[in-house]
Order: sequence, then C-alpha cells, then structure tokens
Amino acid sequence: MKLRCPACGAVASADAWENDAIARELMQDFLSLPAPVSKVLLGYLSLFRPDKRALSWRKALRLTRELSSLVTAGHVQVQGKVARPCPDRIWAAGMEQMIERRASLSLPLRNHNYLRKIVWGMADAEDARNEARVRQSETAPTRHRQPDDGLLPMEREMLKRGMKIPGLREVPNADQG
Repeated sequence: MKLRCPACGAVASADAWENDAIARELMQDFLSLPAPVSKVLLGYLSLFRPDKRALSWRKALRLTRELSSLVTAGHVQVQGKVARPCPDRIWAAGMEQMIERRASLSLPLRNHNYLRKIVWGMADAEDARNEARVRQSETAPTRHRQPDDGLLPMEREMLKRGMKIPGLREVPNADQG
C-alpha cells in the first residue's frame, strides 16, 4: 500500500515510513504536541514544502521540534515587543489562519517568524481583554452581604447574640430607620 503525505507530498509504502528512523521520530514528536496544534500541523508543514518537491523528513522533524519548543514555552515573543502568555489553542488558531491565507503567502516559508507575529497579535489581544476584565472587577462596587443573605446557622446565632461577623455590612431595616 502506497501512502502520500498531504503536507510534504512524499509517497512511500507504509512499511517504508515505519522503518525510517527520522519519520518515526517525527511521528513521536507529532503525537507529543498538544491536540489543538497537532490537528493543524500537517497543513502548517505543507507551507514549508518546496515547489515541485517533497518536504524532507529531516526538515519536517526540525520544523516540528522548533514549533514544539515555541508552543511549550507558554508564551510568545516577537523581537522588540513584550512577551505575552500564549496557550496552545492560540498557536493552533494562528496556524489555521496561515493555512487559510496560503494563497497570499510567499511560499515556501523558511521559518516560524510569520507565525510568531500572528500569534503574538492574537495573544496580545487576549491579554488586553483579560487585563480589562481584571480592571473592571477591581473597580466594580463590591457587594456586601446583607444580614439575611444566605447566612450560615452559626452566623445567625452570632447575630442573635449581638456579635459582629467579619465582612458583613450591617444594613438598617426599613422599620429601624
């Protein structure tokens, strides 16, 4: 049975691929990547395939290992810019975006720099959204517990005895005020 790799264009029997040490290493590295990244890896690697030739196993292995080190770092950095936290789903989304824009890219790609730029932009936007949420929660008025708000039995007993409960704001009743 002959198999053709959709990413590199290589054609060989399944036995040949299994017997090739570099191909086996590539498959092991492929399987060790986070699921969102491994799902789009073959399409992404196809962006590195030279015109009218197959992508070599050795180059595919090198590219996969480089990508793996970028993804597992947990952040992305572009020269001259601050590093941003970057989960694997953002890396996968950046790879998908590049695959979709294949026609507008200058192929074959030489390195992962364009991917890093795309991913940095996505991570920067997500970081800004997260920061805005944190700021909003810090500036939002705090909601104090009312004496009748889901008190524990022990807290009710403390109130009956006139004791103060930390974090509970006393609100005067309508008939008291």
